[in-house]
Amino acid sequence: MKLKKIMILLGTACILNTIVTGCGSGSAAKTEENQTGEALSEELKDASLKEIDENTEGNTAGKWQVLDPDVAAVVDADFLGKVWKIEEDSFFIAEKKVKVLDDGSLSYSSPSSNAVLPDSQLIHVILEDDAHFYLKTTDGNDESYEDKEAEFQDLKIHMSVEMKGSFKNDEFYATEIRFF
Repeated sequence: MKLKKIMILLGTACILNTIVTGCGSGSAAKTEENQTGEALSEELKDASLKEIDENTEGNTAGKWQVLDPDVAAVVDADFLGKVWKIEEDSFFIAEKKVKVLDDGSLSYSSPSSNAVLPDSQLIHVILEDDAHFYLKTTDGNDESYEDKEAEFQDLKIHMSVEMKGSFKNDEFYATEIRFF
């Protein structure tokens, strides 16, 4: 919903700039265009700050957030990702976004396995002492699956992961990791 508002605001700004540029003359048009641009820039900044404030309630110190509670209930996970790097006792993921469509189906998006991502776009996953690993196997359709016990060593680069846990200072502390 907020994205729609921002898109409408940007569309309005483009139309106003076109009108000002086409109908105005000389410095008067430029002054009005600058004022309009500054006002829109300020409105977008305010909208973005409000959106960030609303999304950081559970993670006040960072930019990464667990999934929305409604989405988390549907996917049975707190956060989704794609394994990017594996270290001795932790790993890094790229965020995998999920959206519940109007018909109730899910839409997933994640970076291509061939993409080059900077470390700033990766999320460090720390394993809690009692973390459990499961290999998610399906029978060809996503409606039925089975979770088989697994280990950290079974995790491979570019695998999708569904995790339960929480963020602390932009690091995800995982208690359960399902991968496939």
